[in-house]
Amino acid sequence: MAIFLYLTTRTSPYNSTITYDFPHNSRMSKTPGFFNDNRSLLLIVLLLTVACLAVYGQVIGFDFITIDDRQYVYENPAVLSGLNARSIYWAFTAFYSSNWHPVTWLSHMLDVTLFGPDAGPMHAVNVVIHTINSILVYLVFRRFTDTTWQSAAVAFLFALHPAHVESVAWIAERKDVLSTTFWLLTMLAYLRYTELLSKTESDGSLLSRSAFWLAVTCVLFAVGLMAKSMLVTLPFVLLLCDYWALERLNKIKDLWPLVKEKLPIFALTVASSIAAYFAQASGGAVVSLKTISFADRLSNAGVAYVKYIAMLFYPAKLGLQYPFDEGPGELAVIGSVALLILITAFCWHFREQHRYLLMGWLWFLGTLVPVIGLVQIGLQGMADRYTYVPYFGLFIMLVWGVADLVKRFKIPQLAVAAAAIALMATLGTLTYVQAGKWKNSETLYEHTLAVTSNNYFLMNNLCYYYVSKRDINVAERRCTELLEAMPPSAEVFKILGELRNETGKFDDALNYYDAALRINPNWAILYIDRSITLSKQGRMDEAEKALLKAKSMNDGSVGRPFAARACFEFAAAVEKKGQTDKARDYYNQAAQLDPNLQEAATNLQRLGGPK
Repeated sequence: MAIFLYLTTRTSPYNSTITYDFPHNSRMSKTPGFFNDNRSLLLIVLLLTVACLAVYGQVIGFDFITIDDRQYVYENPAVLSGLNARSIYWAFTAFYSSNWHPVTWLSHMLDVTLFGPDAGPMHAVNVVIHTINSILVYLVFRRFTDTTWQSAAVAFLFALHPAHVESVAWIAERKDVLSTTFWLLTMLAYLRYTELLSKTESDGSLLSRSAFWLAVTCVLFAVGLMAKSMLVTLPFVLLLCDYWALERLNKIKDLWPLVKEKLPIFALTVASSIAAYFAQASGGAVVSLKTISFADRLSNAGVAYVKYIAMLFYPAKLGLQYPFDEGPGELAVIGSVALLILITAFCWHFREQHRYLLMGWLWFLGTLVPVIGLVQIGLQGMADRYTYVPYFGLFIMLVWGVADLVKRFKIPQLAVAAAAIALMATLGTLTYVQAGKWKNSETLYEHTLAVTSNNYFLMNNLCYYYVSKRDINVAERRCTELLEAMPPSAEVFKILGELRNETGKFDDALNYYDAALRINPNWAILYIDRSITLSKQGRMDEAEKALLKAKSMNDGSVGRPFAARACFEFAAAVEKKGQTDKARDYYNQAAQLDPNLQEAATNLQRLGGPK
C-alpha cells in the first residue's frame, strides 16, 4: 500500500506535446480556486466511485450463471474448500477449465473463505475491483500525461461504457477486472522506473533506485499474467507509452535500448503465452484449422475489429455470446480491411503533430491480437469482455482528439462540460440497463438470443437452465422449441434425451441418446445417461455395461457427483431385483464418488456396509 501511494502521488517529470488540459490549454489542475489539484483529484475519485456503485450496485442481488460460474465457483470443489494448503497447491498446478490463472483462483477461494459460496458477495467484489480500476485509470493517465480532465474523461468512459458490463457482472470474469488492476499498477511502477532513469542524483534508498522499480514492474506484471494471460501485450503498450507520453522513443535508434531494458518483461510474456496455449489445448478449447480455416479466421478478425469500433460508438444489442461468422461476405471483409488501413494511414500521417492517435490506435489493434481469433479459442466470433483493456486505445484517441478540437475552435468551457455530463449520463443509463440483463441465466440467455442469430451454444445452455430450475413440463416444452430449431448435434440429442428421461419417456430418451452416440461415440457422459435410463427401466445388464463403458473412457466429461448419481440409480435398481451384494458394491462406489450423496451412504449402511 505504501508503494502504491508513493506511485500515485509523484509528479511526472515529462512535459510533452500533450500537456495541455481541458479547456483552451488552461491547466485547471494547476490553477488556484476551487478546482485546485487536490480538490480536483478528490472530486474525480468521489464521482468515479459514486458512478460505479450507482450503475453496478444492482448486481449484488444477482445469481450465478450456468456458463463458467459453475466450473469456476459453485461446482468447483477446490474453490468451495476456501483458502487452504491443498487448494493453493491446486491453484498453481492445475490446468482447469482450459486455463492457468492461479491468482484468479486464489481470489475466488478468498471470497468463499470470507463470505461463503453465495453469489452476492462475489458480485460485490467484482464491482469493488472495477471501481478501483476506474480510479487507477485516472491516476495512471494523470501521472503519465500530467493532465486532469483528459485523464478523468478516459476514466469515466472506462467506468461507464456498456461493453464493460460483461467483465464486471460476470463472476467468472473476475480474471478480467483483477488482471487489469495489475496492468495499471505495472504501468505506474514502470513510470516511476523511467522517472528515476532521468535523475542524476539519488538519496541511496531502495525506493530511489531505478533497478528496484524495474523489478517491481516485472513482479506486478507476473502477478497480472497469473490472473489472466491476456496481459501478454503489456510490454508492447509500455513501448507505446515511451513513444507518446514519455517521449523516449523518437527515432528508430531509440527502439533497441527500450526493448533491451524490457527483455525480462518480454520473457514473462513468452512464458505466459506458452502456458496459456498448453492450458487451452489441454482442455480442448483450441479450435483446429479443420474446424475453422485460417482464411475464415483472418476474415472474421478484420470484420471483428470494425465491429468493436462500432460497438464503442453504438453499444446496442450487447449479449453474452456472439457466434463465429464463417461467411461475413466479401464486401464486408474488403470494406473492413479498407477502413482499418485508412485509419492506420491517417494516424501515421499525423504521428508527429498528434502522437496520441498512432499510440491509441496501435494500443487498440495490438491488445486485441490474443483474442481476435487467429488462434481460435472456443467458437465465439467476438466478446464484450475483450474490450476491457483494448478500448483504452480508442478512449485516448477520442479524448485527446476532442481536446485538440476544443483548443482549435475555442469551444466554451461550459459547452464542453455540458456535453461531457450528457455523454456520461447516457452511458451510465445504458450500462445500468445492460447490467440488469445479468440477473440470472434465464434473463441473460433470453436477451442474448433476442439480439443474436444461430446462437446454438446459448440455446443449449438455456435448456440446461430450464432443466435445472424450472418445472420439468415447462422445461420440456421450451427446450423442444429451442432445440428443434438447431441443426442435429450430440449436445442437442443429449438434452432432449434428458428431458424425456425426466418425464418418464424412457424409450424416447434412449433413442435420443443413441442418436447422440452416432454423432459422438466417444462421449462418456452419454453412456452415463443411458445407464441411468436403463436402470429406471430395469434393464440391468445393459445399464451396467453402459456404466462400465463410461468408466473406461475417462474423457473428463463426467463429474464425480453425476457418476455417483448413476451408480446410485443402478444400485437402487439391482437391489429391487434382489441382488444385494451388487447393490452394496455400487452404493459404496456412489458414496466414495460423492460423500454428500447421503442416500448412498444410508442405503449402504442399511445393507451392512461395504464388504
